[in-house]
Amino acid sequence: MKMLRVALALLFGMSAAISAPIPAAAAPGPGGATVLTLAPAFGPLDGNWLRGELFAAPNEVVKVPYNNFPGATNTNKGADKLNEMLRSIPGTKIVAGHSQGAQVADAWLRRYGPTSDVDPATVTFVMTGDLESKYNGCANVPGSGCVAAYGGNGFPDDTPYTVKVIARQYDYFADCPNDLSNADAKKNRSAASLVGGKGELKPVHNDYSKIGLDDPANKTFVEGNATYILGAPATYFLPMVTQQWTPNSQKIGDDARLRPIVESAYTRPMGTLPIPAA
Repeated sequence: MKMLRVALALLFGMSAAISAPIPAAAAPGPGGATVLTLAPAFGPLDGNWLRGELFAAPNEVVKVPYNNFPGATNTNKGADKLNEMLRSIPGTKIVAGHSQGAQVADAWLRRYGPTSDVDPATVTFVMTGDLESKYNGCANVPGSGCVAAYGGNGFPDDTPYTVKVIARQYDYFADCPNDLSNADAKKNRSAASLVGGKGELKPVHNDYSKIGLDDPANKTFVEGNATYILGAPATYFLPMVTQQWTPNSQKIGDDARLRPIVESAYTRPMGTLPIPAA
């Protein structure tokens, strides 16, 4: 009973915090933008997300306060709060969201974007780990086990806003194989929910620190005002190879053998990434 009271106190305390008035944001430096961050489920947006490049001066970082416990109500309230901030903060703005935060951005683009008076020339949306991504987001791959459950799926193809959707190779949610009958691709996807590339002992989805928004090695596909990006570098080794208790020399051979099979399950419009030089 005591634990229940504590949990309820924390829950209601969080609700009170996110409904509080938005504090005035400091202005960015000359040539900078206000970066409105949308956290993923259960935790903050990491400071090294996308190499931390968007968080550096002269930009000014402002957190969008919302309850990031997964659910349609919380996600849509996050979009409401984002709308308040987009309309009240002057100047150039970047909306930066990962995972559930990306879905909050999707919700804003669906619900508010088509009729908003926020000038599209002043806002860029940068989204990573988005299961609602049109290309290889698992909500758009039949049989993936994912659903877009927050009131819609993705954002309108004809959005007037600049949107950059970034997936890390083999992200369980954002880079789902198109052909899930491919047993090796399916096995690799499962492994990616636990580990990443060489020496990465956490899920691919949870680490976008090595990906750069404007890395010239990124693979991109432009459709209207949206750019879909497969972020460089490649995830190497394959997570299914990282997961194996085998020597490095064997991992190199296993990756070379299995990668073409895994990649054959993908039909990404931007293509794929070369593996790094040994």
